[in-house]
Amino acid sequence: MTAWPWRDPAPTRQPHAMLVVFADGPLADDVPMSLARFGVPRAELIGELDVRTIPRGVDPAWFDGWRAGSLRAIATTDLGDALPALDRAAELHVVIAQPSAPADLGYLQALWGVARWMVARGASIVLDVHAHRFLRGDALPAADAPFDADREVRLVFETDSTRTDRAHALHTRGLRKFGAPELVALCGQADAPLVSSVVSQVAAAVAGGAELARPRHGVDVSTTETWWIVDDRDGLAELLQLNNAARVMLDGRGQHLVGAAARLRDGAS
Repeated sequence: MTAWPWRDPAPTRQPHAMLVVFADGPLADDVPMSLARFGVPRAELIGELDVRTIPRGVDPAWFDGWRAGSLRAIATTDLGDALPALDRAAELHVVIAQPSAPADLGYLQALWGVARWMVARGASIVLDVHAHRFLRGDALPAADAPFDADREVRLVFETDSTRTDRAHALHTRGLRKFGAPELVALCGQADAPLVSSVVSQVAAAVAGGAELARPRHGVDVSTTETWWIVDDRDGLAELLQLNNAARVMLDGRGQHLVGAAARLRDGAS
């Protein structure tokens, strides 16, 4: 089993990755941990994880908070007919990877490997906390699956807008797993396909280890137009409750991306 590599050279990052694994009750104790079977590249990575088991009876309100409110809405969309398994859960397991300047992405593989092991022992649902994504236990990626940034980082388009410019927030969730800020863009609905494509490409590069220049990082979106990624001066990360720092994508004039698709189209015509 080979560890997923960073880009060369490896960045200096402080990742924080967290899964919550739900089960009806105590997990079976007759399934041994196998690095090869569950997709862990090195044995020492298991020991570096923080794993805690919490029965619902310890704190029912806290426990149920993992399947209520906004998380409930996400679970309903993500799980479909598997939602009852989440409701039946009476025990959860919190698995955290928090390495300092890791040499590769093996910590993330170990995190998913432990989740697979728990599913093999009876767990049913896994929540990728920072990506805000629920997965059925039988839908976890295979142990030998290659690295896929789209699987690790979720792209969210907020359909509600209260801004006078009718801007909607389009942002990532999950880059904290790679020790990087989330990416945020404010755009119109008509801009969303273009902006999501650009944000997804940048997010994939960042998840792979690319470092964005400061105080601003340029992204060429056409032969004549450059967008800029800058610091979050307006506190969008807090407003969007990203549980992570953020950087914001602006157009070449330093403005938000409302109408950006039309301006690019008109400029090319």
